Amino acid sequence: MSRTIAYHRPFTLEEAVGLLESEGEAPRVLLGGGTIVNTGAVRQEVIDLQALGLNGINDEGGSVIIGAMATLQAVADDAAVPEAVREAAKAELPSTLRTVSTVGGTVGARSGESRLLATLLAFGGEVSCVGSAGPDQMPLATWLESGSGIITSITVESGGVAATAVTGRTPADVPIVAAVAHSSVDGVSLALTGVATTPVLVDPTSPTEGLTPFADFRGSIEYRLSVAATLSARVLAEVQA
Repeated sequence: MSRTIAYHRPFTLEEAVGLLESEGEAPRVLLGGGTIVNTGAVRQEVIDLQALGLNGINDEGGSVIIGAMATLQAVADDAAVPEAVREAAKAELPSTLRTVSTVGGTVGARSGESRLLATLLAFGGEVSCVGSAGPDQMPLATWLESGSGIITSITVESGGVAATAVTGRTPADVPIVAAVAHSSVDGVSLALTGVATTPVLVDPTSPTEGLTPFADFRGSIEYRLSVAATLSARVLAEVQA
């Protein structure tokens, strides 16, 4: 259960950054939809981002800018968002949580099993963020490795052809491994879940090379690599047909 000891509601990004960078009585964490923060059991201060107007979804012609505070349900319902991204948003969480969970929170959580993160990676995801050094923009893959600050939006390509394949214990289960391929005028991208601590972009010509998956009760290292290779071949065949 969350042990929140202080609540902050900034009305500008500058104020939010200042709160995040300064010290409080306990560590300060960002509050988007609250589905992640509220599951913690440590003392914390929360910085609520709801008043910053970061929930828009805008079609820029060739790309879509998704505000960090856009809920997963808003992404799933917006016709401007590529269908594969919409379907990944639907698959991320149950409907009761999709209405509050945010895209920025999903990116910030960096879950290695997130099908939505893999899809955003495959669609050339770019993260816009702001920190003490000011605004910045970087590939989503870079953010997942070392990004920090406050995410303001995620930009993805809106065209091309995509395919997704997953393997799980049941259709409703979080996939053990998922593969997402996207083909556009810029080439073919392939992203995998379940093979690293975060979803990763891999080389379509050798998708499992260099991967060191973790083993758990759902699958050994060898099993995950085998499934990743099979799913990769499947989705690549679909987008390159």
